[in-house]
Amino acid sequence: MIRAVFPALLCLPLQAVAAPIEQTETPEPIHATLAAEAQKTGEIFDSVRGWPMDLENDGTLEWMVQAAYAFPGGNAVYVRTYFFDGPDAGFTPWYDAGFDRSIKSVDKEGTAINLTLYELLDGDPRCCPSGEIPHRFDIILP
Repeated sequence: MIRAVFPALLCLPLQAVAAPIEQTETPEPIHATLAAEAQKTGEIFDSVRGWPMDLENDGTLEWMVQAAYAFPGGNAVYVRTYFFDGPDAGFTPWYDAGFDRSIKSVDKEGTAINLTLYELLDGDPRCCPSGEIPHRFDIILP
């Protein structure tokens, strides 16, 4: 019986395990690109947070970054999320993810990036969202 089960187990697909991605200091070339672009558009660049990961499974790092921009004359910020190539490709931007919620946590599972985003709930002040919402990016490789 065991001889028949063992070969069948070897044929089962491996399940991807979610690996948390830690936020780390964003490389200066990414910071400089975002600051220069903000200056061109009249935005006020405030800061950037970054998460390095191998998105293409080729052994090189790419970066998911979230830039914060200040409102003129105010004390609040808005965010945008981008993807950048890594140092092997000159830290060039290649995708504007198009969402404006702050990232709480990131993990990568196979060819997917799972995010936990902050979400404003009824009664929350605009500064301090207390809710969370999941978001998933599926990475399509050529």
